Amino acid sequence: KRSAVADHFKSFGLAVPVLFDPAGHLAGVLKPTHVPEAFVLDPSDAIVYHGAIDNTWGSVGRRRDEPSKHYLADAIDSAVKGQDVSVAVTKPVGCLFESFSTEAKDAAVTFNRDIAPIIYSRCLNCHRDGQVAPFSLATYEQVAKRADWIASVTQDRIMPPWIPHPGHEQFVGQRWMTERELSLLKQWAESGRDRGDEDDLPPMPQFAEGWRLGEPDLVVKMPQPFTVYANGPDLFQNFVIPIDIPSDRMVAAIEFHPGNKRVVHHSVLFLDSNGVARQLDKATPEPGYSNFGGPGFAPTGALGGWSVGNTPRRLPAGMGRYLKQGSDLVMQIHYHPTGKEEVDQSEVGLYFIDKPVEDTLREPGKLVGSIWMANYEMDIPAGESDYRRTTSYTLPKDVIMVGVVPHMHLLGKSMKVTATLPADNGVAVKKTLIDVRNWNYNWQDEYYYERPFTLPAGTRLTVDAVFDNSSDNVMNPSSPPQRVTWGEETGDEMLFCFFLLSAKRTEDLIHVIYDNLQHDARQPRADVSGGEGK
Repeated sequence: KRSAVADHFKSFGLAVPVLFDPAGHLAGVLKPTHVPEAFVLDPSDAIVYHGAIDNTWGSVGRRRDEPSKHYLADAIDSAVKGQDVSVAVTKPVGCLFESFSTEAKDAAVTFNRDIAPIIYSRCLNCHRDGQVAPFSLATYEQVAKRADWIASVTQDRIMPPWIPHPGHEQFVGQRWMTERELSLLKQWAESGRDRGDEDDLPPMPQFAEGWRLGEPDLVVKMPQPFTVYANGPDLFQNFVIPIDIPSDRMVAAIEFHPGNKRVVHHSVLFLDSNGVARQLDKATPEPGYSNFGGPGFAPTGALGGWSVGNTPRRLPAGMGRYLKQGSDLVMQIHYHPTGKEEVDQSEVGLYFIDKPVEDTLREPGKLVGSIWMANYEMDIPAGESDYRRTTSYTLPKDVIMVGVVPHMHLLGKSMKVTATLPADNGVAVKKTLIDVRNWNYNWQDEYYYERPFTLPAGTRLTVDAVFDNSSDNVMNPSSPPQRVTWGEETGDEMLFCFFLLSAKRTEDLIHVIYDNLQHDARQPRADVSGGEGK
């Protein structure tokens, strides 16, 4: 509707003329391929520039903090001065511009029978009214309008967001589309987008309102609202919140509720029982404190996290994480500015195991702890597009592998984690724990295995990672690229992989955790003094 278009522009404070083109007459003349796409016309109505507004977006889902090239502004400036536009064509980045044609070509694939089941199971968790996605895909009309775009971003594996490559251990809530699903979406977009027989339409999924896991045992909420600026780079804000419990508890699940789904991209929940985070919070005037990558201190534990599309789940088979009385929750939230000022006050529900902590600790394989592997010798030359680093650790005891959490910053390109089991009859067995072939910092998550499995003592865990510090990496925070070393700031880099694990004996798990801490303390750190760019 015309009024909806006007309201949309007004909400962003845009004081520019808006031409309403519902029949597509102007689109038929200009023939745009993407939204947004800019066109500059001279006084004779000749197109002197068309393409991207600037280079903020390198591709869908990959955004620079600040643009280094301003194509549209430069073209307008040249056109006003009567000069030739130096860059007349660029490739726009955004949603595909959907054709106005509704001509049916082939009804072999229909929405009701073939497409709706895919959309309902893969997309509606985010793409419905009131959720974090920028538009809804709940109806035939909404899906048909964006059919080309849906086919494109699914073929490119941009949507649904899921960075682990399949073919190895199965993860809980895996969102990787099958080749058949991809083929159906593409066929339907190209064949006329037929609605099909109403009897074939499956029931609309029902999404629970409020707490999906039921009423939490404890709700921990940001003590006051936080204002997110309209524009600028993404923000990583850490909110320190005391956890009011009368005794130690075991946490079986968390359910994070973003207070403002338009700006909250993901959250990681750290624990601090030493008061360090409180001091960091006191040093800043605003609620919380800003820090990219990590919380800015060595946490004493963690409760997991939340990202777009995440479905809350309990740990497998009655497992739980230890929560010490008197701990603070450090709620790190990644905010993504929307173009207008927003306010957020997020909260998280904690679900406890309904038995004394001592009973859980005595029960085999129920306590979940964390270890990590890191390579601190990060010193990536400017322009290097294939910088490789590895790290390894040998398990001193049998463990039960529950989950894995890979972590890099903006230069991360790929990460593969393997486990080499002790040789059996002289033959070593290598098992892939996770394979991320196209890292995207914005879509990192915590990955639980559908079936936790045992790794015997003597298993060697290896993490191989590749980094891209070239100008071809659209996520590179530096333009031109600068030398990058290990650290927690936006312009620094990390190679971390966290493992969630248990053991049949609690003392074995504790042994592994302390052995891993000692192993980490022995890891060499790069000497980054005296280099350029740092």
